[in-house]
Amino acid sequence: MTRHLAFIEANTTGTGMIALRTARDLGLVPLFLTSDSTRYLGLEETGAEVVDCDTNAPAAVTAALGALPPGSLAGATTTSEFYVSAVAEAAAELSLPGNPPKVVRRCRDKGQVRAALQAAGMPQPRFAVVRAEEELDEALTGVGLPCVAKPVDESGSQLVRWCATQDEVREHAALVMAVRTNVRGQPAAGAVLLEEFLDAPEYSVEMFSVDGVHHCVGITRKTVTGRPYFVETRHIYPAPLGEAVEAALRKTAMDALDVLGVRLGPTHVEIRLTSQGPALIELNPRLAGGMIPELVRLAHGVELLRQQLHAAVGHDVDLRPTRGGSAGVAFLLPPRAGVLRRVTGAEEAARLEHVARVTVTGRAGREVRPARNAYDRLGSVIAHSGGTAEVDAVLDKALGMLGVELEDLVPASGSARQDPEAGTRR
Repeated sequence: MTRHLAFIEANTTGTGMIALRTARDLGLVPLFLTSDSTRYLGLEETGAEVVDCDTNAPAAVTAALGALPPGSLAGATTTSEFYVSAVAEAAAELSLPGNPPKVVRRCRDKGQVRAALQAAGMPQPRFAVVRAEEELDEALTGVGLPCVAKPVDESGSQLVRWCATQDEVREHAALVMAVRTNVRGQPAAGAVLLEEFLDAPEYSVEMFSVDGVHHCVGITRKTVTGRPYFVETRHIYPAPLGEAVEAALRKTAMDALDVLGVRLGPTHVEIRLTSQGPALIELNPRLAGGMIPELVRLAHGVELLRQQLHAAVGHDVDLRPTRGGSAGVAFLLPPRAGVLRRVTGAEEAARLEHVARVTVTGRAGREVRPARNAYDRLGSVIAHSGGTAEVDAVLDKALGMLGVELEDLVPASGSARQDPEAGTRR
């Protein structure tokens, strides 16, 4: 009997299509549910069976999957954070491997995560969830300034901002609360999470859970842009850390997963290492973005995406490293606002020793700006070698060879620049 692995949508940066091809390699037939197949470049080449479906409607998803022959559906998964809840609900309805839906819904709401961690006494920033303008003053009294303001339900650093004054908080909170739907047409929560700003180094702990047992795959060193935005500019894996610090970061991640009730699959846990110890910043119920799974593969030989698919169909998961080394990714950012003419030097940078890949994502004619979120980046360089210092040096050299040629913006009378990833405002 044909065995299907259902994918409910995917991300659009390449990993999603790789996941479909990987399912084929595992002897499964990928079944791709989507409301708009045109957003996925290369979908036709994956060999997936495509089902047009309102993926924002749980009943429609369950009906589409329930129409398969009995016993032919092996599991359900996604590479898009926006659809992890839909996967959990479908899996529970159809008795497939997965996390409890209420656990995934809670993990997708940063405010609910904060509340659960607070109840468990876990170290984290002071915080408050704001749903109306009149709640801001009281919230700021408890959180203090400066603070970080962000939506409770977004990803990719979208609408995340450091605020130094009450006026800045008010302005940014109004912007967040005005968003009614996200880029996938799903209702936005309309709530703002205010967090104490922790000025400390940031790491992400890449975790994988099987039957409620949490395994630490490794720890990534993260570098972000300066204030007021927090766009990731570089990742180094594994992070160069001492044993005691590694143990403390691992414990924080594992404790958080226990508190939230995660039982299966990958999670990406972001932590800042303060002078008082680790403080959890975010927990994402999915594989890391920002090419981190590729860094894990290059450095240690662990294919996390493949293991995600194994877990989704109830197969054994193998997280054992097959080699040692280091890998890193550095992202190309626009130097100023303008219209992109071209990115130069990519071929030359790709020929450098230890460079694995140079990718240019910025298209000529695109309007760009100094980065405010992950969608503003123009490309990336990936390198791998024996040590982190060498990887950092190679990334520096390769980035230095890339040039960004811009044309000046032509002001449009009576119009304002719309962020294409910010969702729909009222």
